[in-house]
Amino acid sequence: MGTRPTQPTSLSDTTSPKTYLDYRNPPAAVVYTQCEDEANDLVQFLESPLGFDMEWRVMWQAGAAERRTALVQLCDIRTIMLIQEVLESPNIVKTGANIKNDGEKLYRDFGIRARGLVELGSLAAKADEKFKTLYNREVVSLAKMVSRYLGKTLVKSSVRTSNWEAKLTSKMIDYAANDCYCAVMVYNKLAEKAAQEGKQLEVLAYSCDIDPRTVKLSVGPHATALEKSSSTSPQCLRAYKMWYERKMPLDKMRLELRTGGRIEPLKASTVISYVIRALQADVLLPFDVRELRHLVQMEAGSWQRHRAWIHERETRTSTI
Repeated sequence: MGTRPTQPTSLSDTTSPKTYLDYRNPPAAVVYTQCEDEANDLVQFLESPLGFDMEWRVMWQAGAAERRTALVQLCDIRTIMLIQEVLESPNIVKTGANIKNDGEKLYRDFGIRARGLVELGSLAAKADEKFKTLYNREVVSLAKMVSRYLGKTLVKSSVRTSNWEAKLTSKMIDYAANDCYCAVMVYNKLAEKAAQEGKQLEVLAYSCDIDPRTVKLSVGPHATALEKSSSTSPQCLRAYKMWYERKMPLDKMRLELRTGGRIEPLKASTVISYVIRALQADVLLPFDVRELRHLVQMEAGSWQRHRAWIHERETRTSTI
């Protein structure tokens, strides 16, 4: 975990560079952590609305698969940090530019159903009558929103296409913090403008949630191969019974399913695949799709492999 005291230079106006450090005194603290437990503790101190942004590694090779989300930024006016669980709360506003696209990518990558997402352009259309005369669309770039409502220039440098899967450099931290913090500052400016004009904004009433049925998923080769399985092995059926009938935790299943004198626990992805293959081979086996989704989400690679099949099952269940 680290706090950034130095001043970055990614947000500027016509006189001098401006950043998230210039909006309040003391400035917002930037917390960079790679520890999930630490992030879970810190999220309790964030207050709605939250600025929201994401970064992932861009692959330039023709035909290269889209990389998973590597960094999620969330902030209120005091703290800028990375977090996950708060994304699924419908009562905490998350705001940004093209935010639904980010929410759908989170679902593709991790199965997270983000809720309470507010598009800044949509908010501006309700808070500012002049906005609708300038733009006939709801999704407007964050740079344009910052320019109009904060009177500053949000610089989009080459840092944007950095390797976000690697340990963050100071420039990457500054870039990520600025994007996220600008979103919440624009939100606050719009709320202030609406109040001055006597408008009452029911933000949560027009926020959006990610609906898995509308998210476009690409099916990878691993998932396709599993879906072609026409029979299940005794090991797969054994894994299914441990999970569904005995409610056995994943870590214990990794130990119980060892064979051939193996000492080390099986990989989580292997055990999850056993359960999935059993269900795919015998469509009459009962299961709760929400519990299955939770199991698969416990290992990121498994979600990548099996998300399309789970998505299809969720869609089928919701129409019954």
